[in-house]
Amino acid sequence: MSAGNFRNSFGFKIFRAFGLAILAVSLVFTSFLVYYQNRAVKENLVKDGKMLAGLLSYGARTWVFAENREMLQTEAQGFMGQENVVAVLVYNAEKSLIYAEQKRPFAGRSQLERSREKVSALKPAPEGVMVIEGDHVLSFIAPVVLDHSPGPEELIYLDKPAAKAESSVIGYVEVVLDANVLRHEMKAILLRNALFALAFLLFGGIAIYGVISRVTAPLTRLTSAVRDLGRGETVERVPIESRDEIGRLAMDFNTMSENLLKREEEKRALEERLRHAQKMEAVGTLARGIAHDFNNILATVRGSLYIIERRMQVPDSLKHYVEKIHTSINKAQSLIQGLITFSRTQTANLQPLDLNALVLKARPMLSGIVGDSVELSLSLCEGELMILADAFQLEQVLMNLSSNARDAMPDGGRLVIATERRASGPHDPGDSRTVCAECAVLTVSDSGTGMDEETRSRIFEPFFTTKEPGKGTGLGLSIVYGIIQQHRGRIELQTGKSSGTVFSIHLPLAPYAGDELSRTDNNDFGGEV
Repeated sequence: MSAGNFRNSFGFKIFRAFGLAILAVSLVFTSFLVYYQNRAVKENLVKDGKMLAGLLSYGARTWVFAENREMLQTEAQGFMGQENVVAVLVYNAEKSLIYAEQKRPFAGRSQLERSREKVSALKPAPEGVMVIEGDHVLSFIAPVVLDHSPGPEELIYLDKPAAKAESSVIGYVEVVLDANVLRHEMKAILLRNALFALAFLLFGGIAIYGVISRVTAPLTRLTSAVRDLGRGETVERVPIESRDEIGRLAMDFNTMSENLLKREEEKRALEERLRHAQKMEAVGTLARGIAHDFNNILATVRGSLYIIERRMQVPDSLKHYVEKIHTSINKAQSLIQGLITFSRTQTANLQPLDLNALVLKARPMLSGIVGDSVELSLSLCEGELMILADAFQLEQVLMNLSSNARDAMPDGGRLVIATERRASGPHDPGDSRTVCAECAVLTVSDSGTGMDEETRSRIFEPFFTTKEPGKGTGLGLSIVYGIIQQHRGRIELQTGKSSGTVFSIHLPLAPYAGDELSRTDNNDFGGEV
């Protein structure tokens, strides 16, 4: 798949949407997490600063009162040992700096100068720790309070409200913490959350890709099948892997593909039928012309032979040859009659007749055609089987089929002629016409050599024969085909190599065919194999 097709694919669009959603969720989650963790770190730092300032204020009050710098230094060194403490400053009650110690200088003015300004602006307050944010530092200023309780002698002369302890501010202490710890902690938090978000994106992307691949795999196969179908290639059934919309889409595609394949087969069958009809029409036109001219030639030969017989005394030695000429003329006229029948120039004389009676009447003649080596048996249905047909033409159909069956059984066999009444139905996938509600079926089956597929596809073609030259005209089955079409019936064939042949002729019954046969159109019911 090319890069452009991949970017336009449905799976990539879903993956991109879910990826952006995961990224947005990760950013929001990381932002909130960083905010709350930063606030918690800052609160802890402020809490530690207030605690240190309070401890220093309480522990150094005596030395502040006495302004003892040596003891203040001793007291301050314990606080300066803390990791985050960068400076400790002590002021007296007049806000004058009496002790200062810092680990490192700060940008611009020193911490001492900034602290003096801050403390100078303070108002005396016996309680509370003031927090002041500076450049990279947090300053915690706590008052140093000295409690004064009245003595026993004073309590005698003072009433109870005045006997309370008094507090006075004797100085201030300032503890300066390094705020860079916040930045270091923030970097650690950001790095930790970035790694967490990256892992979340990675595993979420892998999970989404797996889910999308599983979901879009049927769509990919369906798309490939649609593309193959559009190119006219053979398409196999798309597997149905679920019962959701994609599964129903695959089911509908399989149904559509089967219907298209069926219609394509019907189209090919109709095209083959049209080509066959056009070929038969062309051959019929040729046969009509040949039959017309040949009939004129035979009429001249017959008339000339008649004149010769009347005007000349034919010796007995030549009568045999004259009879052969008459026989040949009769055979030629039979051939012409077949050509005329095949080309449909001779209209069938359709009359009500019993098909069973017709077969029984033709039995002696058929027995003579097939000979003693072939067993002829009849299987007729009960009662009359009335059809509208031309008796002479149906006898010719039986003769031609029996003659072909005899030739297919040179070593003998069995020929079965059967009749039955059968419900009719569509005879061609591309043609929904039926003969009638019920029809008569004449079946001629033999146990002969059968036919291969190539021979089967050409047996109704005029002048096509598998016999040796001079032993067949190739018009027998073509004539059968034409006769069945004139009777508005159809002929079906079942055969195979070395499995015998079965011809099934479907003819309309007389009560249902009268109105249909009175029409002037020439529509037929098939006649193809």
